Amino acid sequence: MEKVTLKLQEFYQLNTELNGFVNQQTGETLSAGLLTERVKLTTKYWLADLAKKIAAEKESIDKLREELIKKYGVEENGNINIPIYINEVIDDETKEVVSREINPNFTAFQTDFNTLLQEERELEYHPFKLEEFENVETEDVYVTFFKLIQVGE
Repeated sequence: MEKVTLKLQEFYQLNTELNGFVNQQTGETLSAGLLTERVKLTTKYWLADLAKKIAAEKESIDKLREELIKKYGVEENGNINIPIYINEVIDDETKEVVSREINPNFTAFQTDFNTLLQEERELEYHPFKLEEFENVETEDVYVTFFKLIQVGE
């Protein structure tokens, strides 16, 4: 096993690189993810193992994010959210926004969450060799995953 230190934002990125990304509003697949690529079964096994570890870290980060949302948010109808704007004035006739202010709680949340994403954690994983992916043809770029690949000289 190998170890690497990643920023928490890189755990999110690596999760997307492995599992893909779907636009939640349109349902469009923006990236299929490395796990959908055709690779040897042993490589697929270790990719799936990595994805499981990343998912656990992502869940941990999401819990911290939820705590920040509770800290800075307001409860409405049983849901907690952080409005981007406050004191919004809307013209009754045109329905256009006449004035509004940026919510200082939203700004504080963003600052705290961005600080959190800069924290680092160690990840233990099975090492990958570049040769394991020589037959993969893709348009995607796996920047964070590339950090986990051993390249022979």
